[in-house]
Amino acid sequence: MDQLVLYVPFPMLHPAIDRARLAAIYPGIEIVTEPVYDIAHHERTLREQDPHSNQTRSLAVPLTPEQQKILARAHVIWTLDVPLDLPTVAPQLRFVQAIGSGVGQYVASNLPEGSIQLANGAGIGAPPIAEWVLARILQILKNLPVHDRQAREHRWESALGSNLQGKTVAIIGLGAIGREIARRAGAFGVHLLGLRRRHEPGMVDPDVDEVFGPSDLHEVLRRSDIVVVAAPGTNDTDDMFDAAAFAAMPPGSIFVNVARGTLVDETALIDALTSGHLRGAAIDVARIEPLPADDPLWDAPNLLISPHSSTSGEGYADRAFELFCTNLERLVRGEPLVNLIDLSAGY
Repeated sequence: MDQLVLYVPFPMLHPAIDRARLAAIYPGIEIVTEPVYDIAHHERTLREQDPHSNQTRSLAVPLTPEQQKILARAHVIWTLDVPLDLPTVAPQLRFVQAIGSGVGQYVASNLPEGSIQLANGAGIGAPPIAEWVLARILQILKNLPVHDRQAREHRWESALGSNLQGKTVAIIGLGAIGREIARRAGAFGVHLLGLRRRHEPGMVDPDVDEVFGPSDLHEVLRRSDIVVVAAPGTNDTDDMFDAAAFAAMPPGSIFVNVARGTLVDETALIDALTSGHLRGAAIDVARIEPLPADDPLWDAPNLLISPHSSTSGEGYADRAFELFCTNLERLVRGEPLVNLIDLSAGY
Protein backbone atom coordinates (compact mmCIF):
# COMPACT_ATOMS: atom_id res chain seq x y z
CA MET A 1 0.00 0.00 0.00
CA ASP A 2 1.70 3.16 -1.24
CA GLN A 3 -0.74 5.53 0.44
CA LEU A 4 -2.62 5.38 3.73
CA VAL A 5 -5.60 7.65 4.36
CA LEU A 6 -6.74 7.71 7.99
CA TYR A 7 -10.21 9.07 8.67
CA VAL A 8 -11.01 10.11 12.27
CA PRO A 9 -14.62 11.37 12.15
CA PHE A 10 -15.37 11.34 15.90
CA PRO A 11 -14.56 14.78 17.44
CA MET A 12 -13.72 13.46 20.92
CA LEU A 13 -10.63 11.77 19.46
CA HIS A 14 -9.17 14.76 17.65
CA PRO A 15 -7.20 16.25 20.59
CA ALA A 16 -5.46 12.91 21.17
CA ILE A 17 -4.05 12.65 17.65
CA ASP A 18 -0.24 12.81 17.62
CA ARG A 19 0.53 13.41 13.94
CA ALA A 20 4.27 12.96 14.36
CA ARG A 21 3.80 9.58 15.97
CA LEU A 22 1.45 8.43 13.24
CA ALA A 23 3.88 9.63 10.59
CA ALA A 24 6.62 7.61 12.26
CA ILE A 25 4.44 4.50 11.97
CA TYR A 26 3.57 5.21 8.33
CA PRO A 27 5.49 8.02 6.60
CA GLY A 28 3.25 10.09 4.38
CA ILE A 29 0.06 9.10 6.17
CA GLU A 30 -2.85 11.42 5.38
CA ILE A 31 -4.96 12.22 8.45
CA VAL A 32 -8.49 13.50 7.82
CA THR A 33 -10.72 14.67 10.69
CA GLU A 34 -13.53 16.32 8.73
CA PRO A 35 -16.34 15.87 7.97
CA VAL A 36 -17.65 14.59 11.29
CA TYR A 37 -19.65 11.36 11.35
CA ASP A 38 -21.64 10.65 14.52
CA ILE A 39 -25.01 9.06 15.27
CA ALA A 40 -27.44 9.45 18.16
CA HIS A 41 -27.25 7.00 21.07
CA HIS A 42 -30.71 5.57 20.43
CA GLU A 43 -29.77 4.87 16.80
CA ARG A 44 -26.60 3.08 17.91
CA THR A 45 -28.62 0.96 20.34
CA LEU A 46 -31.12 0.06 17.63
CA ARG A 47 -28.29 -0.96 15.27
CA GLU A 48 -26.98 -3.29 17.98
CA GLN A 49 -30.31 -4.91 18.72
CA ASP A 50 -31.96 -4.98 15.29
CA PRO A 51 -29.22 -4.37 12.70
CA HIS A 52 -31.13 -5.15 9.51
CA SER A 53 -34.60 -3.81 10.29
CA ASN A 54 -36.43 -1.22 8.23
CA GLN A 55 -36.44 1.05 11.26
CA THR A 56 -32.66 0.90 11.51
CA ARG A 57 -32.34 1.95 7.89
CA SER A 58 -35.04 4.62 8.11
CA LEU A 59 -33.21 6.35 10.97
CA ALA A 60 -29.90 6.54 9.09
CA VAL A 61 -29.13 10.05 7.86
CA PRO A 62 -27.87 9.98 4.24
CA LEU A 63 -24.16 10.64 3.83
CA THR A 64 -23.20 14.09 2.63
CA PRO A 65 -21.13 14.42 -0.58
CA GLU A 66 -18.10 15.31 1.57
CA GLN A 67 -18.53 12.19 3.70
CA GLN A 68 -18.92 10.05 0.60
CA LYS A 69 -15.71 11.44 -0.90
CA ILE A 70 -13.51 10.78 2.12
CA LEU A 71 -15.02 7.35 2.76
CA ALA A 72 -14.27 6.40 -0.83
CA ARG A 73 -10.58 7.21 -0.20
CA ALA A 74 -10.16 5.95 3.38
CA HIS A 75 -7.98 2.95 4.19
CA VAL A 76 -8.31 3.10 7.99
CA ILE A 77 -11.03 4.56 10.24
CA TRP A 78 -10.62 5.27 13.98
CA THR A 79 -14.02 6.08 15.42
CA LEU A 80 -17.08 5.17 17.48
CA ASP A 81 -19.54 4.82 14.60
CA VAL A 82 -19.42 3.99 10.90
CA PRO A 83 -22.10 4.31 8.19
CA LEU A 84 -24.34 1.53 6.96
CA ASP A 85 -23.15 -0.51 3.96
CA LEU A 86 -19.53 0.32 4.78
CA PRO A 87 -17.87 -2.13 2.32
CA THR A 88 -19.77 -0.40 -0.48
CA VAL A 89 -19.23 3.24 0.53
CA ALA A 90 -15.58 2.65 1.52
CA PRO A 91 -14.22 0.17 -1.06
CA GLN A 92 -10.55 0.74 -0.11
CA LEU A 93 -11.09 0.36 3.63
CA ARG A 94 -8.92 -2.25 5.32
CA PHE A 95 -9.35 -1.63 9.05
CA VAL A 96 -11.75 -0.04 11.54
CA GLN A 97 -10.51 0.65 15.06
CA ALA A 98 -13.55 1.13 17.29
CA ILE A 99 -13.18 2.98 20.57
CA GLY A 100 -16.00 1.14 22.37
CA SER A 101 -16.14 -2.46 23.53
CA GLY A 102 -19.59 -3.15 22.09
CA VAL A 103 -19.54 -4.09 18.40
CA GLY A 104 -23.14 -4.99 17.65
CA GLN A 105 -23.75 -1.83 15.64
CA TYR A 106 -21.11 -2.84 13.09
CA VAL A 107 -23.23 -5.76 11.94
CA ALA A 108 -25.68 -3.16 10.62
CA SER A 109 -22.81 -1.71 8.56
CA ASN A 110 -22.42 -5.08 6.80
CA LEU A 111 -18.83 -5.52 7.91
CA PRO A 112 -19.22 -9.32 8.03
CA GLU A 113 -19.83 -9.26 4.28
CA GLY A 114 -16.58 -7.46 3.42
CA SER A 115 -12.88 -7.99 4.05
CA ILE A 116 -12.57 -5.11 6.54
CA GLN A 117 -10.87 -5.97 9.81
CA LEU A 118 -12.55 -4.66 12.97
CA ALA A 119 -10.92 -4.26 16.38
CA ASN A 120 -12.79 -2.98 19.40
CA GLY A 121 -11.73 -0.82 22.33
CA ALA A 122 -11.95 -3.51 25.00
CA GLY A 123 -9.85 -2.49 27.97
CA ILE A 124 -9.86 1.25 27.33
CA GLY A 125 -12.70 1.93 29.76
CA ALA A 126 -12.19 -1.10 32.00
CA PRO A 127 -10.41 0.55 34.99
CA PRO A 128 -12.99 3.34 35.52
CA ILE A 129 -15.88 0.93 34.96
CA ALA A 130 -14.43 -1.40 37.60
CA GLU A 131 -14.19 1.53 40.02
CA TRP A 132 -17.82 2.37 39.32
CA VAL A 133 -18.91 -1.21 40.02
CA LEU A 134 -17.14 -1.24 43.38
CA ALA A 135 -18.63 2.16 44.22
CA ARG A 136 -22.16 0.90 43.52
CA ILE A 137 -21.63 -2.31 45.50
CA LEU A 138 -20.36 -0.35 48.50
CA GLN A 139 -23.16 2.18 48.12
CA ILE A 140 -25.72 -0.60 48.52
CA LEU A 141 -23.90 -2.58 51.22
CA LYS A 142 -23.15 0.46 53.35
CA ASN A 143 -26.70 1.85 53.08
CA LEU A 144 -25.46 5.12 51.61
CA PRO A 145 -28.76 5.93 49.84
CA VAL A 146 -30.53 5.54 53.20
CA HIS A 147 -28.01 7.81 54.91
CA ASP A 148 -28.41 10.45 52.21
CA ARG A 149 -32.21 10.29 52.37
CA GLN A 150 -32.20 10.62 56.15
CA ALA A 151 -29.84 13.59 55.95
CA ARG A 152 -32.18 15.33 53.51
CA GLU A 153 -35.03 14.69 55.95
CA HIS A 154 -32.94 15.85 58.95
CA ARG A 155 -33.42 12.48 60.66
CA TRP A 156 -30.73 10.98 62.92
CA GLU A 157 -31.50 7.25 62.99
CA SER A 158 -29.07 4.33 63.04
CA ALA A 159 -28.88 2.65 59.61
CA LEU A 160 -25.94 0.27 59.79
CA GLY A 161 -24.64 -1.33 56.62
CA SER A 162 -22.94 -4.69 56.04
CA ASN A 163 -19.50 -5.91 55.02
CA LEU A 164 -18.06 -6.61 51.60
CA GLN A 165 -15.28 -8.65 53.17
CA GLY A 166 -16.17 -12.34 53.25
CA LYS A 167 -18.83 -12.11 50.54
CA THR A 168 -18.88 -14.26 47.40
CA VAL A 169 -18.81 -12.18 44.22
CA ALA A 170 -19.57 -13.63 40.79
CA ILE A 171 -18.14 -11.98 37.70
CA ILE A 172 -20.18 -12.98 34.65
CA GLY A 173 -17.76 -12.41 31.77
CA LEU A 174 -13.99 -12.46 32.27
CA GLY A 175 -13.04 -10.00 29.56
CA ALA A 176 -11.09 -6.81 30.17
CA ILE A 177 -13.84 -5.23 32.30
CA GLY A 178 -14.58 -8.38 34.28
CA ARG A 179 -10.93 -8.87 35.13
CA GLU A 180 -10.46 -5.30 36.33
CA ILE A 181 -13.53 -5.72 38.54
CA ALA A 182 -12.19 -9.00 39.92
CA ARG A 183 -8.78 -7.53 40.73
CA ARG A 184 -10.27 -4.64 42.67
CA ALA A 185 -12.91 -6.73 44.43
CA GLY A 186 -10.23 -9.19 45.51
CA ALA A 187 -8.56 -6.48 47.57
CA PHE A 188 -11.67 -6.40 49.80
CA GLY A 189 -11.23 -10.02 50.86
CA VAL A 190 -14.04 -11.59 48.83
CA HIS A 191 -14.31 -15.02 47.26
CA LEU A 192 -14.43 -14.63 43.49
CA LEU A 193 -16.32 -16.83 41.04
CA GLY A 194 -15.73 -16.21 37.34
CA LEU A 195 -17.90 -17.36 34.46
CA ARG A 196 -16.44 -17.36 30.96
CA ARG A 197 -17.65 -18.51 27.54
CA ARG A 198 -14.75 -20.86 26.88
CA HIS A 199 -14.33 -23.25 29.78
CA GLU A 200 -12.83 -26.64 30.39
CA PRO A 201 -13.07 -28.77 33.56
CA GLY A 202 -10.25 -28.00 35.97
CA MET A 203 -9.50 -24.63 34.41
CA VAL A 204 -7.89 -22.07 36.71
CA ASP A 205 -7.59 -18.33 36.32
CA PRO A 206 -5.23 -15.88 38.07
CA ASP A 207 -7.95 -13.28 38.66
CA VAL A 208 -10.63 -15.42 40.31
CA ASP A 209 -10.78 -18.25 42.84
CA GLU A 210 -13.00 -20.55 40.76
CA VAL A 211 -13.86 -20.67 37.06
CA PHE A 212 -17.10 -21.88 35.50
CA GLY A 213 -18.68 -22.19 32.06
CA PRO A 214 -22.05 -20.98 30.72
CA SER A 215 -23.86 -24.18 31.69
CA ASP A 216 -22.93 -23.53 35.34
CA LEU A 217 -24.68 -20.15 35.50
CA HIS A 218 -27.36 -21.08 38.03
CA GLU A 219 -24.86 -22.91 40.25
CA VAL A 220 -22.74 -19.75 40.29
CA LEU A 221 -25.78 -17.59 41.05
CA ARG A 222 -26.89 -19.81 43.95
CA ARG A 223 -23.49 -19.35 45.61
CA SER A 224 -23.16 -15.59 45.11
CA ASP A 225 -23.95 -12.68 47.40
CA ILE A 226 -23.14 -10.22 44.61
CA VAL A 227 -23.42 -10.79 40.84
CA VAL A 228 -21.72 -8.46 38.36
CA VAL A 229 -22.50 -8.82 34.66
CA ALA A 230 -19.74 -7.83 32.20
CA ALA A 231 -20.45 -10.24 29.33
CA PRO A 232 -20.95 -9.23 25.68
CA GLY A 233 -24.42 -8.81 24.23
CA THR A 234 -24.93 -11.71 21.79
CA ASN A 235 -27.77 -14.00 20.77
CA ASP A 236 -26.49 -16.50 23.34
CA THR A 237 -26.64 -14.00 26.21
CA ASP A 238 -30.01 -12.42 25.37
CA ASP A 239 -32.22 -12.55 28.51
CA MET A 240 -29.54 -14.52 30.35
CA PHE A 241 -30.91 -12.98 33.54
CA ASP A 242 -34.55 -14.00 33.52
CA ALA A 243 -36.94 -14.84 36.36
CA ALA A 244 -35.27 -18.23 36.91
CA ALA A 245 -31.83 -16.66 37.13
CA PHE A 246 -32.92 -14.07 39.69
CA ALA A 247 -34.74 -16.78 41.66
CA ALA A 248 -31.49 -18.75 41.78
CA MET A 249 -29.71 -15.87 43.51
CA PRO A 250 -29.86 -15.98 47.34
CA PRO A 251 -32.38 -13.75 49.13
CA GLY A 252 -30.77 -10.41 49.93
CA SER A 253 -28.20 -10.60 47.13
CA ILE A 254 -27.08 -7.74 44.88
CA PHE A 255 -27.12 -7.48 41.08
CA VAL A 256 -24.96 -5.12 38.96
CA ASN A 257 -25.04 -4.81 35.16
CA VAL A 258 -22.36 -2.96 33.15
CA ALA A 259 -22.75 -5.16 30.05
CA ARG A 260 -25.79 -4.62 27.81
CA GLY A 261 -29.45 -4.23 28.65
CA THR A 262 -30.32 -7.15 26.37
CA LEU A 263 -28.83 -9.59 28.90
CA VAL A 264 -31.60 -8.81 31.39
CA ASP A 265 -35.34 -9.49 31.44
CA GLU A 266 -36.15 -6.12 32.96
CA THR A 267 -39.61 -7.17 34.14
CA ALA A 268 -38.03 -10.05 36.03
CA LEU A 269 -35.50 -7.66 37.59
CA ILE A 270 -38.26 -5.32 38.73
CA ASP A 271 -40.18 -8.27 40.21
CA ALA A 272 -37.11 -9.51 42.10
CA LEU A 273 -36.61 -6.06 43.59
CA THR A 274 -40.28 -5.41 44.35
CA SER A 275 -40.63 -8.73 46.18
CA GLY A 276 -37.54 -7.98 48.23
CA HIS A 277 -35.74 -11.05 46.93
CA LEU A 278 -32.88 -8.83 45.80
CA ARG A 279 -31.48 -6.40 48.33
CA GLY A 280 -30.56 -3.98 45.58
CA ALA A 281 -29.33 -3.59 42.03
CA ALA A 282 -27.36 -1.12 39.95
CA ILE A 283 -27.59 -0.85 36.17
CA ASP A 284 -25.62 1.37 33.80
CA VAL A 285 -27.38 -0.02 30.74
CA ALA A 286 -30.95 -0.70 29.64
CA ARG A 287 -32.67 -2.51 26.81
CA ILE A 288 -33.95 0.81 25.48
CA GLU A 289 -31.52 3.72 25.64
CA PRO A 290 -32.12 6.50 26.43
CA LEU A 291 -34.44 4.97 29.02
CA PRO A 292 -37.93 6.46 28.50
CA ALA A 293 -39.17 8.72 31.28
CA ASP A 294 -42.19 6.48 31.88
CA ASP A 295 -40.24 3.21 31.99
CA PRO A 296 -41.07 1.20 35.15
CA LEU A 297 -37.37 0.69 35.87
CA TRP A 298 -37.21 4.26 37.20
CA ASP A 299 -39.61 3.40 40.03
CA ALA A 300 -38.29 -0.05 40.92
CA PRO A 301 -37.34 -0.16 44.62
CA ASN A 302 -33.65 -0.20 45.53
CA LEU A 303 -32.54 0.13 41.92
CA LEU A 304 -29.70 2.52 41.13
CA ILE A 305 -29.74 3.71 37.51
CA SER A 306 -27.09 5.61 35.57
CA PRO A 307 -27.17 6.63 31.88
CA HIS A 308 -24.44 4.42 30.37
CA SER A 309 -21.90 6.46 32.32
CA SER A 310 -19.83 3.96 34.29
CA THR A 311 -16.69 4.75 32.31
CA SER A 312 -14.82 8.05 32.52
CA GLY A 313 -13.91 10.58 29.87
CA GLU A 314 -10.73 11.37 31.77
CA GLY A 315 -7.84 10.08 29.66
CA TYR A 316 -10.15 7.94 27.50
CA ALA A 317 -9.10 9.39 24.14
CA ASP A 318 -5.41 9.09 25.06
CA ARG A 319 -5.80 5.42 25.99
CA ALA A 320 -7.76 4.85 22.79
CA PHE A 321 -4.94 6.44 20.79
CA GLU A 322 -2.37 4.12 22.37
CA LEU A 323 -4.42 1.10 21.33
CA PHE A 324 -4.93 2.50 17.85
CA CYS A 325 -1.20 3.09 17.37
CA THR A 326 -0.46 -0.47 18.47
CA ASN A 327 -2.88 -1.82 15.91
CA LEU A 328 -1.77 0.52 13.14
CA GLU A 329 1.79 -0.72 13.63
CA ARG A 330 0.53 -4.30 13.46
CA LEU A 331 -1.50 -3.56 10.34
CA VAL A 332 1.51 -2.06 8.58
CA ARG A 333 3.67 -5.07 9.51
CA GLY A 334 0.96 -7.58 8.56
CA GLU A 335 0.64 -8.87 12.13
CA PRO A 336 -2.56 -9.96 13.94
CA LEU A 337 -4.49 -7.08 15.50
CA VAL A 338 -5.18 -6.62 19.20
CA ASN A 339 -8.90 -7.02 20.06
CA LEU A 340 -9.70 -8.38 16.60
CA ILE A 341 -13.45 -9.07 16.39
CA ASP A 342 -15.27 -12.00 14.81
CA LEU A 343 -18.66 -10.46 14.08
CA SER A 344 -20.15 -13.84 13.19
CA ALA A 345 -19.68 -14.77 16.87
CA GLY A 346 -20.65 -11.32 18.14
CA TYR A 347 -17.38 -10.55 19.93
